[in-house]
Order: sequence, then structure tokens, then C-alpha cells
Amino acid sequence: MILLLLGIHVLACNEEDVLDRCLRSVQGLADELVVTDTGSSDRTVEIATSYGARVVRHTWTDDFAAARNEGLDAARTIWVLVLDADEQLAARVGRAEIRELLRKSDSDAYRVAVLSQYGNGEGESLTHEAVRLFRADCGFRYTGVIHEQLVLPRSGVMAGVDGRPCGLTLLHDGYLPEAIARKGKAQRNLRLIEKVLRQTPDDAFHLYNKGVTLCQLNKPEDACGAFALAYLVVPAGAPYRPTLVRDWAKALLAEGRADEAAAMLYREVDRYGDYPDVQLLYGDCLMRQHRVVDARSAYEAALEAGRAAGSAAARYVVEAGAGSYRARCGLAQAESALGRADSAQRLFEAAAGEAPRYAPALAGWADSLQAAGKSDEAIRAAMASIVGLEAPEDLALQARVLGGIGAYAAALPLWREAGPLTPEDARAYAACLIGAGYLREARAVLMAAWAAGGPAEELSADAALCSWSLGERAGGAEGEADYPWSEMLLTVDQWLAGTEGAAVEPAFVEQLMRLLNRVLELGLLPLGRRMKQLHNLLEERYAYTLYRNGYTHAAAGLLLQAMAQRQLTQEELRCLGEILYGKQLYGEALALFEQAIEVAAATVTAAAADVETSASSEQLQVGARLGAAACSLSLAMEALLPWVDAQPALGDGWPNADLEHIQSALIRVHGAGWRTPFTGAQRRRAHVFEEEES
Repeated sequence: MILLLLGIHVLACNEEDVLDRCLRSVQGLADELVVTDTGSSDRTVEIATSYGARVVRHTWTDDFAAARNEGLDAARTIWVLVLDADEQLAARVGRAEIRELLRKSDSDAYRVAVLSQYGNGEGESLTHEAVRLFRADCGFRYTGVIHEQLVLPRSGVMAGVDGRPCGLTLLHDGYLPEAIARKGKAQRNLRLIEKVLRQTPDDAFHLYNKGVTLCQLNKPEDACGAFALAYLVVPAGAPYRPTLVRDWAKALLAEGRADEAAAMLYREVDRYGDYPDVQLLYGDCLMRQHRVVDARSAYEAALEAGRAAGSAAARYVVEAGAGSYRARCGLAQAESALGRADSAQRLFEAAAGEAPRYAPALAGWADSLQAAGKSDEAIRAAMASIVGLEAPEDLALQARVLGGIGAYAAALPLWREAGPLTPEDARAYAACLIGAGYLREARAVLMAAWAAGGPAEELSADAALCSWSLGERAGGAEGEADYPWSEMLLTVDQWLAGTEGAAVEPAFVEQLMRLLNRVLELGLLPLGRRMKQLHNLLEERYAYTLYRNGYTHAAAGLLLQAMAQRQLTQEELRCLGEILYGKQLYGEALALFEQAIEVAAATVTAAAADVETSASSEQLQVGARLGAAACSLSLAMEALLPWVDAQPALGDGWPNADLEHIQSALIRVHGAGWRTPFTGAQRRRAHVFEEEES
């Protein structure tokens, strides 16, 4: 029998939506196509035969390795390239070069790069290398009922087969959420993994993959438990151990457990100094802990790992941009927190240049330009120069960014040309319309998105806010009466309309607090003044909510009035302290922070049995202590500065040496995250007074 050079082997079951794409991508490369079908009931077999594939019928036994091996047994070629049906060969592959490589090869196996897309945004992909191309006559077999591995029968170990990279790249989209949900692969995988774990409960590899599968099922808490067990028993040299560290850290961050993630990564960053993802995640953890100076070093380590010779994907699973634009964005955020605005702007710009459609880079760049005083049109032009204005999704991206910095007039032409919008984009478009004063048009956009099946709670609330700001009833416009408005919105509607007997139920108070925050988030200040009268708690928290949404002058006026009448709350004291600190009134701000510390301490003592209230007060107390520290350091600097030139003969470098120490300490305190961060849109409201009809 004459052996052919290369066969493409694909495992499939009900893959009619992707198999055609897969087989079309390997045309011109393969001498033989072998599709192992495990019981398709759709057109999978028909599509396979239309490409001339030999179809191997395999009875599914909950064992991926058995199915793979039956396909290998049918091989009539010297070499085999293994694909999944949801993969395709990258178009840039040189087919002639690969065939020539195989004819002259002295190796038994080669690694193939696999680029897996897990989302539809820029950079939402992972890259790793795996042995997929190997000789069919060397006895290689697959082992493992799930997440099967290529091994030599005589070794029987998971890492038994390796090889050099061959230059092939496979594109994989089976990790997209819609693909996982449509085919129920995560549920199937979890069932098989748990079946294996019942027999070998301390199998680190399957515990790790259980964690991955639980993440795909949006169960990060359960995933953390599986990752933790895997971490306890994983061998130090296991090839998947670095990815376990990476994925566990991401799951912990998703759960808000940054302290645990940081502690774990602290033990691992030296071991995986060349793994960009681990360094990047460590930086993200440190930023969550407000350890900005340390985070800065971690992001620099991620960039260094990304620049290092050799492909990290040969050793690790690497997220796109982990060693470049993602790390550069993290470093920019750290620089911004440390007060180095020019450096942050340059880093954001560099990251946007590397990945023009990576939203955090573009948003960070636009925000830094706006803070530096650039006009909205200049910012719009700068973004357009690197992103372009052709694709509707590019227009929507730039419009979202411009809306985020309050450049509503510059954003609206882009929104109007962006074509059909998702419900999320429709809400962002409406926010721009509201900001620009086009309330009726905004309401129409929101109602259309609601009618199209968008999230009712958010869209209906924003539409109601538009109606009330226009002095109209929610649902009062033509065609709106039949929509299912929530009971809370109808109650507010009746109260604002002056309906006799309309009253706010206590059960609605939390919802009303969120609604008032949304009112001020959208810049609807006149409506906010009316809505605060709905309940005394809204009235009490109104100044605080104003401040959190950027209305610093308006909040300051109300807080100073309240101060003459009652004891301010710990949140209010902190807000007023931040405002005075920003005006360099350090002594006055210090007094307020010290009051906030006392009030918070008393609250912690009084609410010892209420864990949530106690924790919130402790957090506020920490912020107030940092504010007091910043004031004290600033006062010390003010006291020393007159002596810099006046007493040059005092010796020992005084007071310059002390000033340097104080400045260094102040930088660290500023980086600790105690001051309220404001977006570009919120910064524009700083000088709006509460009585203005903005």
C-alpha cells in the first residue's frame, strides 16, 4: 500500500454549523480527510462526505480518547494533523512549506499554535501550543476520557509527547459563550469530569479542568473550590500548573477575593517570571489592594516577560496583550493613581496604538486627554486616526468612549452612523442623547430597545427618567401604555404627577436609591432635586450621591448647610474632607477626616453584630485615616518648604532630605485609593451648583 503524506483527522458530533468551515480551511494541505463521527443526527456526515472525507462511525462511550484512537487506526497517511470541528486552519498558513517540512522531517511530532477566542471584543483570545501534528506510524495514542492527551504507550505519562513548532495556527471559537451555551458542552464536560473524579478524587488535572468548566458555567465560587483542591495536589512540574495558577487567580478576582489571589500569586511570581499573565494578574491584585507602587513593578515585569525572547505560548496559555497592551494599560492606571498624568497618557496612547480596538486602552487615553484639557473634537479625531471610521462596530466603540468622558456632541454623529445597536449600546446612545438634551429622541431609542427584547429593568427606568424630565408621565407617549412598567416606577410616576394618596413603600427604598443615583449619573439634576423628596433617606443621602457623581460644588454647599444643623455621617465627612483637600485646605480637611474616623469607630462598635455595616464602617475608617495621613503629610511639606532656600547652612541636607521622604510617603498615600475617582463626564460637573437648571 502506498502511504500518503498527510491526513487531517476531525472528531465530530452534530457539528453541521462549523464542519464546512473547518474542512474548507484544510483544502490543498491534506491527502486524506478522516472524520470520526460519534452519532450525529444533523448534516455532519453529509458535509464530511461532500469534501471526500472517509467517515469513521464510532459508538460514543463517554471517552474522547477512544474516539480519537479509532480515527487514528483508520489512518492511511504517514502524518496526521488532529483538529476539532470548531477549529480552522489560519488562512496565512503556507501549505506548500508545511508539506515540504514533513517530507524532509527528522522529527516525530510538531507543536501547532492554537488561538482560542473566548469573547467578541479586541484581545479576547488565548494562545497556546499543543502537539497536533505527528507521525501515524510511531504508536502515539490518546489517553483520558475527557481532555485527552497524546502519549506513547510505553510511557503512559501526560507529557510524553513534545515537538518543535511547525508554523501552523489553528483558530478556535468553541469557547465563545454562545457556542458553549448552544451545544451544552460545559454541562457534558462537567458530567464526564465528575465521573472520573469519583474514581480518582485527587486527580489534579481533572480537578483543574473541573474549575475551568465551572467558570464556563459562570460559577466562579465553585470553580475556586476546585482550583484550590487542584493546587494542593498538583505536581510541581505538571505542564498545566502555570495555567492553574493563572485561572485560579482570575476566578478569585471575579469573586472579589483579591487578597487571596495576591497571597497565592506572591508565592508564584518568581517561579513564573517569564509568564506575562501571572505578572499581569499580580499587578491587578495589587491595584485592587491599592498597593499601587508594587502593582507598578508587577506590570513592568509583565511587559518584560512579553519582550523576552521566545514565544511564551510555547510554554504557557497566554492571553492576548498580557505582555503588551494589557500590561501597559495597568501600568498607565498605576501611574495615574500616583499622580503622573503625563506618563499615564503616554502609556495609554501606546497601548491604544498596539490594540486600537481594546476598549480600556482607548477609554484611558481619551480620559487622560480630556483631563489634560484637549477639546472633544481633538479627542475624537485622535481616536479616529487609529481606529478608523468605516466599520459600524468601530463607530460604536468610539461613541461609547466619547460618551464616557461626557463628549456627547462629538459622540452623537458616530452613534447615528453606527447602524443596528445592541440593547447595551442603545442605552449608551440614549445616555449621550440625554446628556446633549435630546430627551424625546433618547426615550424613543430606549423604548425601541425594550420592544426588541432588551433588559426591561434598565431600559424602562431610563425611559421613565426621560419622561419625568420632560414633565410627562411614564408610559404616557403613544404606544407606551401597554408596556409592563414596574410597580416601583408606576409609584414614582404617580407621586411625581401629584396623584392623591401616592406613597412610596418601604420595600422600594433601595430601588429608589439606585434610581436617584442613575438620575444624577445621567446628569438630570432638576429631576434629582424632585426625586430626593420621595423619601427621607433619599434626602439624607442626596449630597453624598451628588458628590459620587461629580457634583462637588453642589455637594459641598449642601454639606456645609447640613453641618450647621446636624452631625454629618461618616460618608459625608469624608466627602467634605476630600473636597477641602482638593482645595489645599489641609488643616480644615484634617479635622473632618478625624471626625470621620471617630464616627466610623463608634459605628463599628454599635453595629458589632451587623457584619455588613461593621465592614462598611471599617472600610470608611481606613479611607478617612488615609485622608488624614495625606493632610498631615501635606501640612508637613508646607511647613518645611520655606526653609529650603532660607537655611542652606544647616547641613546634613536638611530640609531637602526630609522633604523627599515626605513626598515619597505622600505619593504612596495618594496611590492607596482613598479619594473618590471621577470619570471625564463627572469632572465636567464639578462647578455645577445645586440650584442651577443644568
